[in-house]
Amino acid sequence: MKKEMAANVSQYENEFSAFPSQLITRHNFKNVDDEASTMINHINSLRSQGSYLEAAQYIDQKKNVLSQYTVDAVTFRTWEEEIYNTQKYAKQAQQAVYFEDEEPDYCLEDDVWLGV
Repeated sequence: MKKEMAANVSQYENEFSAFPSQLITRHNFKNVDDEASTMINHINSLRSQGSYLEAAQYIDQKKNVLSQYTVDAVTFRTWEEEIYNTQKYAKQAQQAVYFEDEEPDYCLEDDVWLGV
């Protein structure tokens, strides 16, 4: 019996996502403004001159500011994992509706009971 129950428990991905044990990560990216566009133009200028190492160093220096404007691979991986975990959670979650005079003992927290 315990083996059957263990086989039915879905495994959530948790490298980038803690859902459903924690809320889904909220990302608050900014629209590009004058500060960001100045940095981006500088990076593009360095790249067009072939100064890739200098551009990479500049990006590394400004990563705390630039990260507010850009979506990186970690963000995409987080979204992917959270969507996957949400799908697994939704497939497991089932809501029951009961039409009875009194609330049944087996009515769970998210179930709906409608007294007749």
